[in-house]
Amino acid sequence: MLRMAWGFGILCLASANASAQFPVSVGVKGGVAVTDAFENTTSSYIPPGFTLNSSITVHNDSPSKDYLVGPFIELRLPFGLGVEADALYRQLDFATVQSGDTTPFRIYDSTWEFPILAKYRFKLPIARPYVDAGPSFRHTQGPLDGDTLSHYGFAAGAGVDIKALFLHISPEMRYTRWGSDSIPGGAIGPPHSNQNQAEFLVGLSF
Repeated sequence: MLRMAWGFGILCLASANASAQFPVSVGVKGGVAVTDAFENTTSSYIPPGFTLNSSITVHNDSPSKDYLVGPFIELRLPFGLGVEADALYRQLDFATVQSGDTTPFRIYDSTWEFPILAKYRFKLPIARPYVDAGPSFRHTQGPLDGDTLSHYGFAAGAGVDIKALFLHISPEMRYTRWGSDSIPGGAIGPPHSNQNQAEFLVGLSF
């Protein structure tokens, strides 16, 4: 986590140095997840010493959609090109319930996502559509043991940059494909994060 924070800070400083030649935008971005953080799965197992008729069913899912929020910085280059770096906080919501239980057991993992995206804006007045894509990195910590969840992925999105006086408003749909989880062997009903994530984001920048 510390290395990622340092890397984001260095990127911000490099962008600030480049602002003498190219404009730099700084702002905040937030939104909600469209997809669940974890897969909706159901599995069964037989406890040691029990018979086949004594199997226990375990159901895992994400009861609610997560929110994302955090700062971002963008270096705007000629010909509609740009580079954007985000630092987005997201809390993953996970619930598990066994057969016979009436109340699910819910836990949360705190995560930071660091997408670094190459961006292209189409040249139109006022509202400029854009596309972006690039690698994304994730740091997780919490009761789910963040080391089991993938830390690397690829993100791509499409949105529109709307200029209102001195403010830029940029709604965007973004898709992230995360790598496979590192699920420990022999675990019973372990949580599997959803490798295909989609979220709706809105950025505000100057």
